[in-house]
Order: sequence, then C-alpha cells, then structure tokens
Amino acid sequence: MSSSRDIVAEVIRNPKYQELLARRTRISMAFFVVTLIIYAGFILTLAFDPELFGRPMGNLTMSIGVFVATLVLISASILVALYVYISNKIFDPLLDAVLAEVRE
Repeated sequence: MSSSRDIVAEVIRNPKYQELLARRTRISMAFFVVTLIIYAGFILTLAFDPELFGRPMGNLTMSIGVFVATLVLISASILVALYVYISNKIFDPLLDAVLAEVRE
C-alpha cells in the first residue's frame, strides 16, 4: 500500500495534473485581471473625478456612483458564478481523471 506522500508525488508528476494546473492558472489570472480592471477603474474614477459619481442619473434621484457601485458588485457575483461553473465543468473532471490514474 502506498503512503500518502507517494500518492501526492505521483499526482504531481502526472501530465494531466500539470495540464490542470496550467489551465487553472490561466483562467484564474484572466479572472484576476478582469476583476482588477473593474475595481481599479471604479476606485481611480472615484479618486480623480469624485464629482462624476455624485451626479444624478438623468431625472432620477439615484447618483451615478450608486449605480456604478451596484454594477461592480453584480460583476463580482457574475465572475464568481462563472468561475464556479468553469471549475465544476473543466477542473473537476480533470482532477477525477488524475485520481483515477493514480489509483490504478
């Protein structure tokens, strides 16, 4: 019977596991960049043009800042949901394949 260290070492050496790591890293970095752009854009606009966020939206009483902040929160929720979906559809089957190979 293999020890847990042997199993971990075998998983790490597996080419499918290396593919999983590469794909997960690429996708995670893409999500990170998108999130960074959204949040940095919001914060930088707030820092350099705070009056913009204080203006009302047309004839509404809601300001542009409240609307944009809501969009930032919604975008974060969408990105999280999308990552979970991708994780369940792509990463989990790859990991299951790696574990099946190691157990053989």
